[in-house]
Amino acid sequence: MEKIPDLNLLLHLDALVRCANVSRAAEHLGITQSAMSAALSRLRRVFNDPLLIREGNTAVLTERAMALAAQFQPLLEQWVDVTLERGQFDPRQSRRIFTLYASDYVQFALLPALAAPLAEDAPNIALSVVPAKPHHGLAMLESNHVEFVAGYYPTPGSTLRTRPLFEDQVVCIVREGHASLNQDWNLDAWLHYGHIDLAAHTRNAGELLDRRLGQMGKQRSVRMTMSSYLAAPSVIAHSDLIGNLPRTVALHFASQGFVLRPVPIAIPPIQISLYWHERYQHDVGHVWFRQYVTRHAQEMTPNAQEGMSDS
Repeated sequence: MEKIPDLNLLLHLDALVRCANVSRAAEHLGITQSAMSAALSRLRRVFNDPLLIREGNTAVLTERAMALAAQFQPLLEQWVDVTLERGQFDPRQSRRIFTLYASDYVQFALLPALAAPLAEDAPNIALSVVPAKPHHGLAMLESNHVEFVAGYYPTPGSTLRTRPLFEDQVVCIVREGHASLNQDWNLDAWLHYGHIDLAAHTRNAGELLDRRLGQMGKQRSVRMTMSSYLAAPSVIAHSDLIGNLPRTVALHFASQGFVLRPVPIAIPPIQISLYWHERYQHDVGHVWFRQYVTRHAQEMTPNAQEGMSDS
């Protein structure tokens, strides 16, 4: 009689596809790296495919691996629903490493509210934060390079799930002594000076500003595009450029030689949300972590008009 392959290998395959990394897949299942490597070798023999290959410094899933994952995913999700209770995940015992993609702004706003309680409630869980790069964003979830993205993306794809974290408002920030402080603050004054634009995460907010201006037949002059929100105030301090920053960041610098002013056109708040791929929807540890992040994110939203000057 032909020997039936060990069905536990499907769990190993699922972990490898989720993590695209042998070490992370081992941590995900709570086994050693050598055990995961052995399982990968067996999977390669069963399916006659390498499944996970090296391209430069990164591991990439083969087309066969992705096809197998899609084929077995419904079965695995049913298995998880039937055999696992959400309460079975013990954050105090888990040693999982969750990966989050976020700009320095979102890290600055979110992580201080999360670090201390996470260390107390889940002392063995680690969070690895991947810095944001322009034009990556939600694609990092599709390619399975990270498990979570936190940011402002108004139109996520159909395979992604989302949960609101907090709202922020775009405000203007100029250095003390800026010439605009000696005149009425209005649209013409705002457009008279060059602007700094931020390319990561709130790029969508900048595009919204420009669309609104275009509808009015006007245009701002973007003289510098930066990827770091926390570096922008240093440039503003030594120039006449106007920064349009999330209020959370602007308030932090308001007492350091800067003046905050409202954006002189009506724009909605930035909705910072947590995004993940539907492949993780029924992962009990993943469920716990995204609920935990959401709960603690509510602690750091500042008052809408705090520190603002209209004069």
